[in-house]
Amino acid sequence: MTDEKLATAEATDAEEAGDEELTPAELAEKKLKEAVQVKTEEVGTLRVKLTVTVPREILDDRLTEQFSELKRDAAVPGFRKGRAPLQLIQKRFGHEVGDQLVSQVVGASYLAATEKANINPVGDPLIWVQAPEERSDSVSARRREKVDRLVTIEQAFEYMELPTEGELTYSCEVELRPEFDLPKLEKIPVERPSVEITDEDVTHEIDRMRAHRGQWEPVEKGVVKADDLIYGEVKVVVGDTTLIDESNAVLAARNQVYGGVLLEALGKDLVGKKAGDQIETKGRVRDDHAELELRGKDATVHVTIHEVKRLALPKLDKAFIEGLGFENKKDMQDSVRAEMDSRLGQVMQRALRGQIIKYIVDNTKLDLPDGLSQRQVEWAATRRMIDTYQQGMPKEQVEKEMDNLRASTREKAIEDLKLHFIMDKIAEEHEVEVSDDELNGAIAQIARHHRERFDRTRDELSKGDGLNALYLQIRDEKILDHLLTQAEIKEVEGPKKPDPEQAKKKTAKKRKKVAKKVDGDSADEH
Repeated sequence: MTDEKLATAEATDAEEAGDEELTPAELAEKKLKEAVQVKTEEVGTLRVKLTVTVPREILDDRLTEQFSELKRDAAVPGFRKGRAPLQLIQKRFGHEVGDQLVSQVVGASYLAATEKANINPVGDPLIWVQAPEERSDSVSARRREKVDRLVTIEQAFEYMELPTEGELTYSCEVELRPEFDLPKLEKIPVERPSVEITDEDVTHEIDRMRAHRGQWEPVEKGVVKADDLIYGEVKVVVGDTTLIDESNAVLAARNQVYGGVLLEALGKDLVGKKAGDQIETKGRVRDDHAELELRGKDATVHVTIHEVKRLALPKLDKAFIEGLGFENKKDMQDSVRAEMDSRLGQVMQRALRGQIIKYIVDNTKLDLPDGLSQRQVEWAATRRMIDTYQQGMPKEQVEKEMDNLRASTREKAIEDLKLHFIMDKIAEEHEVEVSDDELNGAIAQIARHHRERFDRTRDELSKGDGLNALYLQIRDEKILDHLLTQAEIKEVEGPKKPDPEQAKKKTAKKRKKVAKKVDGDSADEH
């Protein structure tokens, strides 16, 4: 035997010996990783399309294993446990096993494919499926047809079936984690200003308390103002395709993303209108819309206003004050001031963290795609939502902040996403984690701010990606606080509060100047 053959034989024996130590499940995973086939295609900066193929041999092995387990354990009428014929088991449970196997194989093969392709994805993939959908043409004739759509992996299982013969092939798109170097994290320059609570700050905090108890009330007369709620009909047309046609739509009078369409002029076009009016505004289909052929195209949006509602704050009267547990207005103001003084340290800590954030973002070279995906923007919006929740902002203000971010300029969303990647890398290198007690403590704090029960707040955060975002928020705060212990902090004078008298004089002067200009324009017309 030659040396080369001897080395090969020894390697094979070692591998087989190693396989003997693996469990059946681990052996199945190893076989899948070796057999899975993957093709990659770049579909944008830091975005890749994967076409994954699972050979029939793997599917048959998994099916045999599943049916063998069922044959042992399933209770089939007329047969003792474990005695039912295999053909009967396959007929009785075939569809259920197929659905379960698809989810298992897709999940496992995706992980194997990313490892084989040597890519580092961010989050879960989006899967290409053919989904039936009702469409309308330019004359509103409805038809049902199958269209290619990008959906979440959970949604994909509704459309994917295990093939009766041949291999299983599916395509997905993944966003990639960028590669970059961290800046120096020791001795970051930070300035700590001296601050104090003013009467204006107390008034602002009381207004926030009122907003928590605000009610949306119909606007009987008058016109739409920014952030009002609009109830009516919305129709979004892209070319000859009616993308959205809703008769009971609700949207806020501000720029936002609606049904995957960016509406950058909606706020301006709605303000000043009233119930019964119709408007036409322009939009653009987002670059990661589920329907490939519509991505990036211009949209025409028709809105018919049926009703307008506005957030009405409760009056700052005796009933409201006593309802909060205070004897009078001064008692409430004193209590609020004392509470704000106690939180001043937290406010200062947030300001110092902000300086650390600016430093690491400004000093990290990290390229991100020109067109951020909706998932990336939504993730940044969720992180902002958690931040505003922790500050005790009313839900209406939280929703406004999220809409603003979704429809904001690319720069702000990129800054948030850039920070997310940086924090991920710092956490990984320094092994920063968050305990269950820390997470539950943060949920309890949010519940107190919004005067809700702990379980209700947790359930609300669980509906989307809120709990994960909260986990990362706590993790990031731990990182920033650690960096602050190593920073070079310089004490400085705080920002000066504007003089109320000076502000009044400045406003009066500005009004006088405007009035003079109007008078001059009127004289020119005559």
